[in-house]
Amino acid sequence: MKKLVLFYSIVVCVCLLTISIFFLKSSGYSKHFDTKEAIGSAMTGEFPIYKLSGAADKYAILKVNQNINPEQFQGSSYAALLIDNTDNKVLVAHNALKRIYPASTTKLMTAIVVCDAVEKGKISYDDEVYLDHYINLSNPDAVASMLTIDETITVRNLLFGMLMESYNDYAMILAEYVGGSNEGFAKLMNEKAAEIGATGTHFVNPHGLHRDDHYTTAYDMYLIINEAAKYDIIREIDKYDSFTYTYLDSDGVEQEDNITPTNQFLAGNYTLPSNITIKEWKTGTTARAGSVLTMIADIDGKEYTMFIADSIGPEDLYQKYTVMFNLTKDN
Repeated sequence: MKKLVLFYSIVVCVCLLTISIFFLKSSGYSKHFDTKEAIGSAMTGEFPIYKLSGAADKYAILKVNQNINPEQFQGSSYAALLIDNTDNKVLVAHNALKRIYPASTTKLMTAIVVCDAVEKGKISYDDEVYLDHYINLSNPDAVASMLTIDETITVRNLLFGMLMESYNDYAMILAEYVGGSNEGFAKLMNEKAAEIGATGTHFVNPHGLHRDDHYTTAYDMYLIINEAAKYDIIREIDKYDSFTYTYLDSDGVEQEDNITPTNQFLAGNYTLPSNITIKEWKTGTTARAGSVLTMIADIDGKEYTMFIADSIGPEDLYQKYTVMFNLTKDN
């Protein structure tokens, strides 16, 4: 009996020690968000650069103030990051740990939280969501679908419209369906961000329309898009260059929506080199965030994660991506 008690005592001690070590290592996942700092820095334009520590620093492949091949991105880009995922090597880092606004790249985290809810059995992709109220989108940067009150759409099709066409109302509908409210869903987003080590990020809405206290970093977006790539449905959505889905109007009649990707490489408005295959991606555009695009791409058999937040506009953004593509040639 004494031996049994001793055995269980040792097991309990080992478990407690393991938990303690985990929390000590994770203590570096500090909560960077501070309302006064967020609003103050937004007014002055002097955004903070985050220092990774604890577990975040141990497992990061990028160090604070590390600038790598920044020359062609300085001046026109708020931030830029190019990582060779195959060799775990940083090829470009410009303001990679500096606070930026994510715009609609936010929707990657929205999709992740929705997919988590499906995997936990809380909802299904085939759930039919009935819209019983108007979605208020007064922001001039907002993009909305044709869906309106008393109409019904599946969770799956909401994800397609949100990720491909970047419908902001679909992000809000999903947030309310999964989180009960915009605020409840934002809490889930921030919890997931902390879980994957994206500690320079703070979300307050599911779509990315501008708020001073809604921000991320290029490095955090690298973590987020690589997390998004783990979900089958996100990988499926991101491979299409066009898609048609249906929803039910107020009379129960099936309506179609033909959507095309906001990624202009996939839409065919900018030429994608033949040796490059885009895998996961998300765009974003607001007056404060600029033109944003993050992607995971296969280039000559190697996988890369890319991020650019451009201050000039879409044309300059896609030109900068051509620069990134060329920088992989010597890698």
